[in-house]
Amino acid sequence: MAALSRPLAAVSSGLGSALSRASQLLTSGSLSSSPTASHSSTRRFISDGTVGSKGRPDSLFLSDISMSGHRAPLLLGWLNYLERHLPHVGFFEPIGGRALAGSELSVDRHVELMYRVFNMKGDATRMTGISDTEAAQLIASGKQSEVLDRIYAAYMAYKAGGELDLCLVEGPGPLMGGTELDAQIAAALNAPVLMAMSGRPNATANDYYNKAMVKRQVFADHKVDVLGVVINGLPREHHAILSSQLRDKLERAGLPFAGALPEDPVLSSVRLDEVRTALGATQLYGETWLGDVEFDEVVVGSQRLEELLETLVERPMGRPLVVTSADRLDIVLGLLAAQLSVRGPSVAGVLLTQAGASRITRSYAKSAVDNIFAGLSNNTGASGGGPDGAAAANGSAQGSLYRGALLPVLSTDKHLAEALAVIGRMDASILPTSIRKVTQCKMLFDKYIDANAVVTGLQKSRPTRVTPKMFQHTMKAMCRASPQHIVLPESVDKRVLAAAADVTARGLARVTLLGDPTTVQAEAKKLGLDLSGCHIHNPNSSDRFDKYVDMLVEARKKKGMTREAAADTLHGDINFFGTMMVAAGDADGMVSGAIHTTASTIRPALQMLKNPASSLVSSIFFMCLPDRVLVYGDCAVNVSPSAADLAAIATTSADTAAAFGIEPRVAMLSYSTLGSGAGPDVQKVTEAVALVKQQRQDIKVEGPIQYDAAIDPAVAAVKVKGGSEVAGRATVFVFPDLNTGNNTYKAVQQSTGAIAMGPVMQGLLKPVNDLSRGCTVPDIVNTICVTSIQAMQFKQRTQAAVAAAAAPK
Repeated sequence: MAALSRPLAAVSSGLGSALSRASQLLTSGSLSSSPTASHSSTRRFISDGTVGSKGRPDSLFLSDISMSGHRAPLLLGWLNYLERHLPHVGFFEPIGGRALAGSELSVDRHVELMYRVFNMKGDATRMTGISDTEAAQLIASGKQSEVLDRIYAAYMAYKAGGELDLCLVEGPGPLMGGTELDAQIAAALNAPVLMAMSGRPNATANDYYNKAMVKRQVFADHKVDVLGVVINGLPREHHAILSSQLRDKLERAGLPFAGALPEDPVLSSVRLDEVRTALGATQLYGETWLGDVEFDEVVVGSQRLEELLETLVERPMGRPLVVTSADRLDIVLGLLAAQLSVRGPSVAGVLLTQAGASRITRSYAKSAVDNIFAGLSNNTGASGGGPDGAAAANGSAQGSLYRGALLPVLSTDKHLAEALAVIGRMDASILPTSIRKVTQCKMLFDKYIDANAVVTGLQKSRPTRVTPKMFQHTMKAMCRASPQHIVLPESVDKRVLAAAADVTARGLARVTLLGDPTTVQAEAKKLGLDLSGCHIHNPNSSDRFDKYVDMLVEARKKKGMTREAAADTLHGDINFFGTMMVAAGDADGMVSGAIHTTASTIRPALQMLKNPASSLVSSIFFMCLPDRVLVYGDCAVNVSPSAADLAAIATTSADTAAAFGIEPRVAMLSYSTLGSGAGPDVQKVTEAVALVKQQRQDIKVEGPIQYDAAIDPAVAAVKVKGGSEVAGRATVFVFPDLNTGNNTYKAVQQSTGAIAMGPVMQGLLKPVNDLSRGCTVPDIVNTICVTSIQAMQFKQRTQAAVAAAAAPK
C-alpha cells in the first residue's frame, strides 16, 4: 500500500524538497530583493530542512485583479528573483493568448518572453494549458469544467517534463473570465495567489485597498490562499506616500503588501523593435542593437527632403521615428547625412512602407543605397549592412573613416496609412529583444519589491489538500501506468458501453463486457461507439462456466450449494458470473450497479471474495468537493457498527485514503466533541478511538468529535483545546452508524454539488464496486479507475506476502 501511495503523494509534496535544497544553497545569505526593499533585512528564504515535507505549494499564481494586462514587468522580476535562489524554476500560462508577430515558437507572447529571456529548456508549447480560442469555445458551450481539466492535465505534463522546484503561473485575468476564472484555475492547481494591480493616475490608497479586499474574497470563496498584493506602474510622484498608506491598510487586514513598481519612462516607451514586431518588418540597415531604443513621436516624411529636415530641426530634443514610402530613398540618404553630421537633427530610425509594388519586385535605387551604407561600416558585418551582405562583400568597409552607429532603417509590406494605424494602436510592450526594458524590470523589482513578504507566506506549512482535479488526474495517471482488467456485467446499459469505450480509448483499463457479442456490438454501432478495444464475453457460452460452478459449489458447500443450484445462479445472475471471473483471477475487479441494486451487486462479493484476514467489509465514498477531496465511511454497508467495527472502518479507510494520495487525518464523528456530551453512542466512539490508537499508532485520529470541529479550523480552535493534528483539518470522516453516514453524504452531495465517488468497498480479497443507478458516464469511468487502483493494491499485498514467505527464517 505504501508503495502505491508514493507516486500520488509526489503530486502534493510540493515545495518542501525544493525549499530544502534552496536552504542548503543559501544558508549564508538573505534572499531579500534589495537592501532598499522594506523589511528585507529581517527575512530569509529557507525551509524547515525536512526533505519532502508535505503541504508546501510548488507554484505561485500571479493574478491580475485590475484587468489591465500589464504584467510583464512583474513576471520578469519574479522569475529573475526565483531563478537566483532555486535551481529549477518554470513558467506556465493556463490560457495562452496571441503570439508575437513573426514568432518562430508560435506560443503566447509572455511564454516566449520568459522562455527566451531566461534561456528555458524543453518544448515551449508545453508551457501553455489551452489556447484562448479553444477555451472561449468550451466556456461558451457550458464546458468550463473541461477547460479546467485540460489546464490541469497540461500543467501536470509540463511539471513532469523536468524537475521543477517552483512554477510561476500567470492567470489569464483580462484575457477571459476575470478573477472568478483565475480563482477556479488556482484552486484546481492548488496554487497560492499573489494579486497584482496596475497603478492609476488618480487612485487613492482606499481605491487599491477596496479592490484588493473584494478580489481576496473571490479567492477565499474558492479556498485559495492569497499571499499578498503587488502593484505595477504606481504613479511616481505619489509612490512613496501611497505605498506607505497601502502597506498599513493591507497589513491591518492580514494581507502582506509586497510593494509597487513605479511608473518608468523606459518601460512606458514604444521602441523600434516593438514596431518591427508589430508590423512584421525587416531591418535593412543600421545597428541591430539600436532597435532597442525608444522614439517619442512619429513624423510622416511625405514632403521634400529639405522641408522634412526643417521640421526635424524644430525638434532639437526629440527622437522621432520617420515613416515614409519605400520609393523615397532620398529621405533615407538625407537623414543618413544628417546623422553623420554633428549638427544634423537626430532621429530614432526610418520606416519604409509599401509604395505600389511588393517589396520583392521593387528595387528603386536600393543597390546604390546598400553600397553607401556598406561603405560607412567600420568593419565587416559589424553594422548590419544591407540584407544582401553588402558590407561583407565590399572591401571599402575596412577603410571607412566613420566610426559611429548607423541609422536603423526598417521596411514593411504594409501601406503608409495601414502602418500608421498599427503604430497608433500600439501600447508599450516588452519583447525578448528589449534588453534595456528587461534589465530595467529586474532593477526596479529588486529596488521596490519585497519578495520575501510573499515568500514567507509561501513557506508556511499548510495541510496537504488534494483537489478534485489533482485526485482524478493522478488516479488516471496511475491507471494508465498499469492498466487492470475490469469486468462490466451491465452491457445492456448505454452508459456502461460509453464508459467502456472511453476507458479503453484512454488506456485506463482493459475491459471485458458481459453479454452477447452480436447484440452488444450492434448497440454500440447505434450509439457511435468504438468497442474494438474491449473484450465481449458471453456467459451462456463461456468455456469457463463449469470451472466457475465448481468454485461456487466448493465455496458454498457448507450452505448446501449443489451443482444444479450453482449453475442456475450463474445463468440467472450476471453479477455473480462477473464476481466469479474476479474470484478465479480471470479479471482484476468488477464494477456494476448501473441497473442493479447495491445488494445484488455486493452480495456475490460478500460470499466469494470476503477476506478471511479481515473481520469486516465496509465502504467509503470519495467526496469530491469544489476545493478538496474527503473520505466518508461507512455510508453503505454496516448498519450499526460496534466500537471494534468503527475502529476497523477507521484504519481501513485511512489506508485507502493514503493509497489514493490523501494524507489520512481521521475524525471519529459523534454529537459530542471530546466529552462535551455523554451517552452510549459517545462511549462507543470513545472506545473506537482508543482501539485505533492502540492498533495503529501511525494513524492521526481524533474523537469523539463533531463534524464542524473536524473540518473548520475556526470551530476547532474553540471546541478543541490543547492542539490537535486532526481537528479542523480532517480528511477521513468515520460516521457512528449507517443512518448518519448515508444521510450526511447525500446531504453534502445535494447541497454542494460535490461528486460522491463510491461506495468503494473495503475488506474484500479483490475489488468489486457499486454504482448508483443514476450514475453518469464520468461516474462509471471514475469507479473503474478506483477499482483498478484497488486491484493494484491487492497485487502489491500478494507480492509482499509471497516475498515474506520466501524470505529465509
